[in-house]
Formats: sequence, structure tokens, C-alpha cells
Amino acid sequence: MKGLRIFVAGTDTDVGKTFVSSILAKRWGCNYWKPIQTGLESEEGDLMTVKRLTKLKSDHFASPSVSLRKPLSPWVAAMHENKEIRVSDFTIPKRFQQSERCLLVEGAGGLYVPINRNEIMTDLITQLNCKTLLVCRSELGTINHTLLSIEHLRARGIEIMALIMNGIPNDDNAKAIHTLSGGVPILCQIPPSTSIDDLTSLVPDLESLVGANSQSP
Repeated sequence: MKGLRIFVAGTDTDVGKTFVSSILAKRWGCNYWKPIQTGLESEEGDLMTVKRLTKLKSDHFASPSVSLRKPLSPWVAAMHENKEIRVSDFTIPKRFQQSERCLLVEGAGGLYVPINRNEIMTDLITQLNCKTLLVCRSELGTINHTLLSIEHLRARGIEIMALIMNGIPNDDNAKAIHTLSGGVPILCQIPPSTSIDDLTSLVPDLESLVGANSQSP
């Protein structure tokens, strides 16, 4: 879907953004880009993970704009390498600017993760002019974390398309979040799995998501 940019944000680090991004990219045939990658001294990076899980062609992917070795927040990891990251330096990769496909942009950590002394992950969402899908946990504690994240995104004027709950499905938490958030839709609940192939069917088609958002007040 040309021109649609969806930022896959998380309520926390290790909440499942990369796994969920893989499911969405496979289900919708999206392009994928992670602007900032940290932790490369001990892991392959999320781009390689999404490539391996989705098996999509190489033209669906672009390399990170910033790659850092330490498994720390972008600001702190950059300081270890005597670098400075500015949100204003980020633009959508050229290969995606005229693409007919939707673009998934995966964040690093949670919304308040610092990119530098004055800018956080939410500033990057604004810079890239993205709508947001928020990935949250399903277990105890998620109501607080998710509602705080929703409140923050709304305060910044960022559109929340839907939530995706990752972990053992919990209908009670899903209903509570939906009600207390004023009706933010739950796109799906993703149960634990090592493969995405049996999970893509849980995700509605992209046109349904976009249509539901266009009808929201």
C-alpha cells in the first residue's frame, strides 16, 4: 500500500517487536527497515532475523542507518563509539520512497529510549511521519505499561493504529486495555512460537486495518 508507513513500537525492550515485525512483513508483504540497531557485538541484528524468518526477497529490506556494537540504548551505545545520533539525520531509504508496498519501521526499545541527550524514540516516529502499531506483553503488568505508552503517543499527536499483544493470550488484559484506552483496537494476540508460518493467519489483512482506522472518529 503505497505511502503507508507503520512504526512498530514497543512498550519495552524485548517485548517482541522483531518477531511481530516478521509476522506482519510476511502476512502483508511489506518492506522492512530498522533505522537504529544496537547490540551487534553479540548478535546478528534484527534485519537478519526478519530476513531469515520471512524469506522475503532482498528488495523488501534496507540496512540500518545507524549500527552500534553495544547492547545499550542508542544514546549510550553511540557514546561508547564517540558518535552522536540526531533524529533530523534520518530519512526513509530511497529504495522505499516510491515503493508500492507498505513500509514497516521497527523501533529500538521502548518509546522513551533516548537517541541522544534531547531526543527519544518517539521523536523518530514523528520525523519519519509514521502511524504506529504498539507491541505489548500479554502478562501481568502490561495494563500499566501499555496505557502509559498510549497516553504518551497521544500526547505527541501520533496515530495509534492498533495494539498487538505478544505472549500467552490473555483476554482479560486485552479487554481491560481496550476499555481503559478508550477503544484502541487489539489487532491480534500472538502466542509463543518459534515459527511465524503458523501465526500469520492471526493477523487481519492490511486493507481491513487501514479501513478500520479511516472510520475511527
